[in-house]
Amino acid sequence: MKQLKKPATILISLVVLASVALTGCGSKQTEISGQGSTPTAAAKEIDWKTVKADIRFVYPGTSEAEKELAEQFKTKMKEKYPNVNIEYMFLSWQDMEKKLPIMLSSADYPDMTMTQDVTNLVQLDGLEDISPYFNKTGAALKKDNFLPGTLEYAARGDKIYSVPNLANSFTLMVNEQMLNEAGMKVEELKTWESVEKAAQLMTKGDKYGFGYPLGVARFAFRVPFTAAYSNGLLLSDTSDASKKKYIETLDHFKKLEAFEPKAHFTWGYPEMWRSFSNGEVGMVAAGTYFSANVYSINPDIIKVSRAIPYPKGPSGDKAQAPVSSVGIGMFKGSKNKDVAWKLIEEWSSSEFNSSEAAVVNVTAMKNANLDEIVKKAEKVYPKAIDGHKRILQDFNQILVNNGVPMATIVGQPEMETVVQDHMTKLLMGKMTTEETYSAIKDGINKIKDKFK
Repeated sequence: MKQLKKPATILISLVVLASVALTGCGSKQTEISGQGSTPTAAAKEIDWKTVKADIRFVYPGTSEAEKELAEQFKTKMKEKYPNVNIEYMFLSWQDMEKKLPIMLSSADYPDMTMTQDVTNLVQLDGLEDISPYFNKTGAALKKDNFLPGTLEYAARGDKIYSVPNLANSFTLMVNEQMLNEAGMKVEELKTWESVEKAAQLMTKGDKYGFGYPLGVARFAFRVPFTAAYSNGLLLSDTSDASKKKYIETLDHFKKLEAFEPKAHFTWGYPEMWRSFSNGEVGMVAAGTYFSANVYSINPDIIKVSRAIPYPKGPSGDKAQAPVSSVGIGMFKGSKNKDVAWKLIEEWSSSEFNSSEAAVVNVTAMKNANLDEIVKKAEKVYPKAIDGHKRILQDFNQILVNNGVPMATIVGQPEMETVVQDHMTKLLMGKMTTEETYSAIKDGINKIKDKFK
């Protein structure tokens, strides 16, 4: 895995650092002539006040702040485009993986969706290539509007399937107060061995050192996926050359199991966040959505939390943090593509991107209004704004010093279930590390064979 190129990290870091320094039914077809065809530079200008459309927007923002942002956008769009109706489909990321393939196979097409890794929706031929839309006369978005690496993450070859809004990274979140009370400092968390030591020292009575949400396949995969980057391993790599790194990764989580609450076998991220927010676990693998998820539970946790790259594994060269982007794409089967693109442009505008960045953390837009982001963040996190700014500083340093492009994995949702199943058996003592490795390898290889 290659280090993220410096121009990308520097530009991303400048955005964040500057902000810190500043303190059911198929869609109805749109009533537009020529709707659904490939956009051209000579397309007839549209009177948006008269456009009629019912838009279904798949939206996985499940925190209160993200839901509020969605409703603000809907209200504002109704004012600008009175005959355009937005209906949100509030689905978690894991529910999207299950439900969208079923909807697409039955020709039940939504219009827009938030995206992370577009690989599987592209494999399903579900997303529209939006490259031509950037070239439309009067287009508000251009390809050079985005920080390096973010638009590339949404592309496959010369086709682009999503407009990036945020840069996203997976890290290790640490309750610094719990760690200090256990006799360690954040700066000491340099290796997997130090993580295991910290987890042991923080585990006492009803307090635990580590939280691993095994109850949902997506997250059961994400946690070792995050750690494995710092051991020079992509979790889908089952080659013989990677066996040692894979075994080390499994051993690491087997050691951590003694310092985790037993309930973690049924946890998703909401349960994990609740336990972390209430000071019941000291470390969790998570990302830039941190403040949005914990603030409504316990704003005080932000004041004592730190973000660090997952420390270096025994076979890793250095601690690494996988970096991706979050954006919005449109479905290939939508009958409302011109309207969907207009709404994507609006969502990507400085007004709404600054709101999203204030809630979630790191914008993917070069022209981000930094004053606006800070001002809005103070309103979103009034009880923990200083802690939130420190978290921003932490993420900035991670992106600059430890960021690497997050790999896209064909068939990942199926691989997540394989990893969840066998990791659970390993941590329950039903399989040895070697047996777990063999079972995961066989399961992942069968999935790879399906996509050859």
